[in-house]
Amino acid sequence: MSLRLDEPCTQAQFGEVIGVSQQAVSEMLEREVIERGATLGEWLLAYCAAQRLVAAGRDSDLAHERALQARVSRERNEIQLELDRKTYAPVARIDEVLATVGRKIAGTLDPLAGQLAKLCPALTPEDVVMVQRTVSQACDLAAAAALAVLDELEAEVGRDEAGDDADGLELEDDEVVA
Repeated sequence: MSLRLDEPCTQAQFGEVIGVSQQAVSEMLEREVIERGATLGEWLLAYCAAQRLVAAGRDSDLAHERALQARVSRERNEIQLELDRKTYAPVARIDEVLATVGRKIAGTLDPLAGQLAKLCPALTPEDVVMVQRTVSQACDLAAAAALAVLDELEAEVGRDEAGDDADGLELEDDEVVA
């Protein structure tokens, strides 16, 4: 094979010179390690420069991959440590606990209106209905206890806060702040 450094060569020829497959040379072109249409000499210089970076650990793709792997490994170790210390629980497990506790709370609150009617004969039927309605709402919330409910409540609080002025006071249309 007779190649000149000042002339372009094929991917297969360059691969043969440096001892890699044509596919590996194609990947170098995609990663812009070497430039399409450059001479054999320019490809050799670019390839050697890239190899020096890899050897020095400064190849940006390689360094990025290593940093990503290190971060994932660190996060995995932190989660495992929190699991071991019992300071962390999977979201599904927390949802199970909230649902179980919510059902127990709802079961405890459900008979409250009837008990109040017996204990407080001065309550009118309307009072008992109002208490029952409020208790029913609390039971529904308790029975639906899950982390998603927390997200909804935070969203509601955010909407409420967005409607307030800087001091947290709502103003009527005709009010002016001095």
